[in-house]
Amino acid sequence: MDSIVFKKAGIADSQQVHSLTKKAFIAYAHEIRKQGHVDALSETIEDVDYDIKHKHVYLCLLDGHLVGAVRFAVLTDGIAYLSRLAIDPDIQSIGIGGLLLEKAHQECRRLGVKAITLYTASKKTSSVAFYLKNGYYIHSITRDKAYIRAFMVNELKPMDELFDYESVVGNR
Repeated sequence: MDSIVFKKAGIADSQQVHSLTKKAFIAYAHEIRKQGHVDALSETIEDVDYDIKHKHVYLCLLDGHLVGAVRFAVLTDGIAYLSRLAIDPDIQSIGIGGLLLEKAHQECRRLGVKAITLYTASKKTSSVAFYLKNGYYIHSITRDKAYIRAFMVNELKPMDELFDYESVVGNR
């Protein structure tokens, strides 16, 4: 590895972000055996455009090539919802995901976010372990999709453990 660069995504990046997301989430869906039920796989380029315009979208470039992307939105009560952490499956396990997640955490702190939330398939133990290792805890589980999802929280500031994150995040 020669250089790792993080940048905020622009509309010109939409096609690459879309392709990377598909590639990453095809592997995710295959691993949890729910290929037809993972929302990221039905995402369009227009959906990516919308996210770039309305959310915080950060990219990770390795030697000039897009290898990771993360999106988050700041919701009410200082709660952020992180979605679509996508790492190129060909280079997973070299630390790019942790670096990109830390970039999102830095930006959330800068924006005054109190806690970051996300969903991940509870059956994908490598994802659950990744988030646990990076300061998240399992707040609850849900069966609102075609698979069981862990609702995970990383508190950047002290929060009441009974805070109703789900009412802020909704069914995403």
